[in-house]
Amino acid sequence: MKRLGRVLICLVMVSAMLLAGCSQSTGKTESQDSSKGEIPKVKLKFATEPYPDHTVPYIGIEQKFFEDVGIELETVDSIDADKVPSVLVAGTYDFASGAPSLFIPSMGQGEFTTFAFSNLFLGYSVMAPEGTKTYSDFVDEGMSGEDAIKAALGQMKGKIFTYPSESAIKPFIDLCFQKAGMTLDDVENEVIDDSNGVALMLSGRADFKVGGVPSAATLASNGFVPILSAKDIVESAEASIDSEEVRSILHNGWTTTKKWADENHDTVLRLASVCFRINQYVNDNPEDAAKIHVNYVNSLAGTEFSEEEVQGLYSTSIPLYTWEMQVPWFEDEGDPLYWEYEIGSTLKMYESEGLFKEEEYKPSDIVSADGVYKELKELKTQAEENLEKLSDVEGEAAELKEKAEYQYSIFNYLDAKNFSEQALEAAK
Repeated sequence: MKRLGRVLICLVMVSAMLLAGCSQSTGKTESQDSSKGEIPKVKLKFATEPYPDHTVPYIGIEQKFFEDVGIELETVDSIDADKVPSVLVAGTYDFASGAPSLFIPSMGQGEFTTFAFSNLFLGYSVMAPEGTKTYSDFVDEGMSGEDAIKAALGQMKGKIFTYPSESAIKPFIDLCFQKAGMTLDDVENEVIDDSNGVALMLSGRADFKVGGVPSAATLASNGFVPILSAKDIVESAEASIDSEEVRSILHNGWTTTKKWADENHDTVLRLASVCFRINQYVNDNPEDAAKIHVNYVNSLAGTEFSEEEVQGLYSTSIPLYTWEMQVPWFEDEGDPLYWEYEIGSTLKMYESEGLFKEEEYKPSDIVSADGVYKELKELKTQAEENLEKLSDVEGEAAELKEKAEYQYSIFNYLDAKNFSEQALEAAK
C-alpha cells in the first residue's frame, strides 16, 4: 500500500508539472481556449522588411493592437527581404511581413504559408528622366495597351538599365520585357542595390531604373517619371493563373512556416485579426497612420518621406485592403486579384525556368489566407448569433458580452465567439 501511495503521489506531481508547463503559453505552443474573460498570452518574434509596404505593422505596434489580443512582440526587427525565408526556417522569428511570391524560390528550403493579406503592392515601375514618353502618353495618342507597352520600353534599347538583385522585383522586370518583345540583352544592365542605382540615375550615369517604392519616390521627387508601372500592366490582366500580367502586382501579407502555423492555430487567427484591424485603421485614419508610419519608414529604409508622401502611398503604391475589401480576393474567381492567380502565375513562371517540376507546388501550398479568412468569417457568424441572444443580460454575463463585443469590433472573431459563449453560459 505504501508503494502504491508513493506511485500515486508521483503521478499527481507529474500531472501538476505538465499542467504548469502548458500554462506558460509561448509562440512555440498552441494557445489554449480563452479562459473565462481572458485571452491566453503569447510572446512572439516578428520580422519585417525595411520598405513602406512592410513597415505598416509598426502602426499596430504603436497603437497596442497586438496586446489587445494577448500577443506580446518581444522582438521586432527589420531585415533584408532575401533573408526572411531562412530566419523563419531557423526559428529566429515566428512570423514575418512579406509577399508570398517572395517565398516561392525558397520552398525547397522550408514550407511557408501566408496566413493573412495586408496590402497590394503596386509600386514597381520603370523610371526615366523627365521628358521621356510614358505608357499613358502612347495610350493618349491612340495606341492599344499592348502597343503602348512596346513603345514605352522600346525607348530603353541600347541604354543603361539599373535594378537591384532582389528576387521580388525580377518577375515584374521579366514581364515588362516580355510584353515589349524584348530581353535584357537589349539594354546595358547595371545590377546594384537601390541606393546606388538612384545615385547613378541622379548623376546621369544610368538612363532607366526599376526598384522599390523608396527609390521610385526619391526619383519622382527629382523630376523622373514612371514610363511603365505595375498599374499599367495589370489593366489588361485576365482572371486566371495563366495570366502573366497578374505577376506585376504582389499580395503582401504575414507569413510563417506551416509547422508553426499548425502548432499555433489560434494565435494565427488572432494575428490575422490584428492585420485586418491595422488595415481598417489606415483606411479610416490615413493622416494619423502616416504620422506614425513615416518615422519607421525613414529610419529603417533610409528614406526621407514626408507624412504627406507616406499618406499618398496608401492610395497609390500600397493600398491596404480591409476585411470587406478582401471579399473578392477569396470569393470572386472573376476578379484578377483573386488570391490564386498571382501565386499560380508566378509558380508557372518558375516552372518554365526549371526551378520546379510542373505542378510540384500549388497556390494552396504557399497561401492559407483563404482558409483563415473563411474560418474567421464562420467565427464571426457564430459570435453574431450568440450576441443576439444576450440583449438583456446582467452581471457577469453582461461583462463577458461587453468583452465579446469589443473583440468583435477589432476583427478578433475567435474570442468574440469564445466570450459570447461564456456569456450565454453565465446567463443560464
